Amino acid sequence: MDALLHNFVADMYGPNFLLLYGIVIIATLLLCGRLVQDPTKNRPLPLIPAEPDPYKIAYLRSQATGIAHLVLFNLIQQGYLQVSKQIISKAPNHPEISNLQPVERQVFEKISEPATAKTSLWLATQCVQLFCKAYQEKLYDEQLLYGAKWQEKNINVGLIGAMLIFSLGGYKLLIALGKGHHNVGFLIIMGVSSIIYLLWYVSQHKFLSHLGKRYLQQLQTTFNKLRETSIVNNNLLVLALFGVESLAGTTYDAYYKAFLPPAYSTTSSRSSSSSSSCSSGSSCGGGSSSCSSGSSCSSGSSCGGGSSSCSSGSSCSSGSSCGSGCGGCGGGCGG
Repeated sequence: MDALLHNFVADMYGPNFLLLYGIVIIATLLLCGRLVQDPTKNRPLPLIPAEPDPYKIAYLRSQATGIAHLVLFNLIQQGYLQVSKQIISKAPNHPEISNLQPVERQVFEKISEPATAKTSLWLATQCVQLFCKAYQEKLYDEQLLYGAKWQEKNINVGLIGAMLIFSLGGYKLLIALGKGHHNVGFLIIMGVSSIIYLLWYVSQHKFLSHLGKRYLQQLQTTFNKLRETSIVNNNLLVLALFGVESLAGTTYDAYYKAFLPPAYSTTSSRSSSSSSSCSSGSSCGGGSSSCSSGSSCSSGSSCGGGSSSCSSGSSCSSGSSCGSGCGGCGGGCGG
């Protein structure tokens, strides 16, 4: 019992122990960080297949949501579904559903009524869950996904490290309190914060392995170059690799706008009008006057009320004025 109360650690002066404790914490964190490294880090990249499976790539990039996007988009391509603004619905004269794959038929039948794009995607995601399992198993076998056994090992390593930090800090805390020392706040902060960080670090859920991340980047780099030269015309593959944004400006721009509508239109309208300005001291008066893109009302100038306007490209120089009814800055404010 006396050995527990009087030994090298128990009798160590407070600041010296905090220094030792800090070294132990840092060493433990570094060791645990090394032990939880991804085992696929140094593995060579798989070869890119001549005809990649878009559904497999979609799951690798966006999991079930990525596959749901592909199924919806494929049904639109084949004429089973149609998209109008933000609504996806069944096409009135769609082909026979007997031609559809089982997962496509489930999604098609699930969208029995017109629904918003996001609702349709949610419904499709529910339908493709079983379909995703086959791809999940393949990607696990290829070590492109972070294995559950690796995650379990990481948590065990973290628990051992946390126990080491807790044991040493807790022992010194009990000794200090037993000797009547209550200035232990810094000791508690060091121990608790390091344990919380360690457990958070090792319990982070990783979907892609290091190999999976590098492989996906390789696919995107390779096919992006081919897409720029118009060699790749597979819309499903492009959507799987680059997401909905890749359809902007194409013949399927409506699908892109259905999922990313207002933010882009608002941003574009703001940016188009941002080039017009009414500078300090100027005023564009009431009524129906306006300062259009490219025009400016300089300091000291004014565009009065009524129906006057500052048309695109025109300017009202300093000290000049456009009175009410002058027909616009470009007409009556000449040099």
